[in-house]
Amino acid sequence: MLESLNQMINGQTLAMLGAAIALGSAGFATAMGVYAAGVSGAGAVAENKENFKNALVLQALPQTQTIYAFITALLIAMGAGLLGATKEITIAQGGVMFGAGLVVAITGLSAIFQGKVAAAGVAASAKNKDAFVPSIVFAGQAETPAIFGFVIALIVLVVGLGVLG
Repeated sequence: MLESLNQMINGQTLAMLGAAIALGSAGFATAMGVYAAGVSGAGAVAENKENFKNALVLQALPQTQTIYAFITALLIAMGAGLLGATKEITIAQGGVMFGAGLVVAITGLSAIFQGKVAAAGVAASAKNKDAFVPSIVFAGQAETPAIFGFVIALIVLVVGLGVLG
């Protein structure tokens, strides 16, 4: 059994696990964040349809974490030779790709909290239109960890492993 497990674990397997974890985790967190802001947005629009555009902008903010994860997963798949030309990668390279995916997965969880901040921003801007821009700034602050995680993953994958060539 251990022998067959060793045969299954290779660089490409580790890389694809990293891609799947990145996209799955960030996608789940985005759904939670969009849910929180959407519930608040629906309430604000029920009070006044003029609140729709502000609510929509704030609800969209947590979606960027999934964009970061999608790009990371795509780069991992390209680097692992799973999109087009097949190539062998070492377990070490696969482990690095797994790590890059894991960083994006963990920092992508910030979408949950960004959605909560955005939900508060929807409520605030429904009461006071001048609260809209500060609400975007507050929600943007919650995204900072995801940006840092994505940048590190890009550096590791593109510069460190040269997945683009």
